[in-house]
Amino acid sequence: MGVLVQPAKAASTSTDSLLSAPVVIPDDVFWDKQWYLRAVKAPEAWAVTTGTRDVIVAVIDGGVDINHQDLRDNIWTNSKEIPGDGLDNDQDGYADDVHGWNFVTNSPDVRPVRQDTQLEEAWSHGTIVSSLIAAKGNDGRGISGINWNARIMPLVILDANGQGSVENLVSAMRYAVNHGVEVINLSLVGYDYEPELEEMIKRANDAGVVIVAATGNDEIGDGLDLDLAEGYPVCLDGPDNRVLGVSGTDKNNRRAPGANYGKNCTDLTAPGDNIFAARPSYPHDTKPTSTVPGFHDGYSGTSLAAPLVSGVAALLKGIHPEWTPKQVRQRILETVDVWDEHAQEPDSLGKLGIGRLDAGRALAPDRVVAVNPKPTTSLTKATKAVSKVVKAPAKNQKRKPTSK
Repeated sequence: MGVLVQPAKAASTSTDSLLSAPVVIPDDVFWDKQWYLRAVKAPEAWAVTTGTRDVIVAVIDGGVDINHQDLRDNIWTNSKEIPGDGLDNDQDGYADDVHGWNFVTNSPDVRPVRQDTQLEEAWSHGTIVSSLIAAKGNDGRGISGINWNARIMPLVILDANGQGSVENLVSAMRYAVNHGVEVINLSLVGYDYEPELEEMIKRANDAGVVIVAATGNDEIGDGLDLDLAEGYPVCLDGPDNRVLGVSGTDKNNRRAPGANYGKNCTDLTAPGDNIFAARPSYPHDTKPTSTVPGFHDGYSGTSLAAPLVSGVAALLKGIHPEWTPKQVRQRILETVDVWDEHAQEPDSLGKLGIGRLDAGRALAPDRVVAVNPKPTTSLTKATKAVSKVVKAPAKNQKRKPTSK
């Protein structure tokens, strides 16, 4: 199917050559509901690239509907594994891991983990996140991910309640690194420090993996200041900003309700409120079906902002496979729509990173990134003890998670 290429209208926040840049509009039936992709200038980025299957993004999260009409063509397959033979053909320690691994059930079934009483966010979370990164674009159905062609590697660490352990998170990150991913998306957060997680983040960064993490959400108040109470893994940056920390904004480019913030851990924002995305295409036994089967409107949370940044990182790795994580981070951060301080709320002033994601400017071919860039943001190192992690769910999350 063809794509429509047309001149882009000048955006009020643009100050560079993108004022006259071409845009690519997909033919997906729900494109009109994806305001968030227009907000970050995805159509301008797609005039440069719509992504490549050479790039793998690990979604470390809840289960993913790998047979969803908008995801099945973009799910990673382990070509060294023979499906269903019960053997560990590639000798990686995981038998039949054809499409990833479920670290909760210790099985190759990466579909959503179900129980009778369950929040919609826990049931749908991994599918939502995956669709925002890499729902198949321009296929005449569903939605477009910000990257039309990247492959999603589902790695399940969140249980049916949307909670998980640091031990499984570290194992999933190790699996992702060992299987050659370029980007890891972490739409999850906890509030206790674990040194093994910090070490795993360092190892992944050293292996050339771009790590993107949500800042999390607060269900009690209107967002936590992470300068006062750090969240993990988003605040595990080390001395060279190894993690791109992402908070959420609404349609008016203001901090989304409940979105966490903080100068030391937040690098940028992306839309994370009133989001239309994919959900599992088969109904939960105890839940009514969506009015649009396989899709749902109104999702909110920083969990939805992070995958937009991960998708752009994957676009950049597709056209610049030689770039280091530092170079990818620098390109994304130096091309944001810089904040108007007068438009920020007093409590989060200067604590929402440099600005909002701008995919069009990040992919603009006339920009140059230094071979050895200095870190864009100086971030503090975590200094706490013990370990528990849960997701940054689509709406809200508990500040003190429990681990099973």
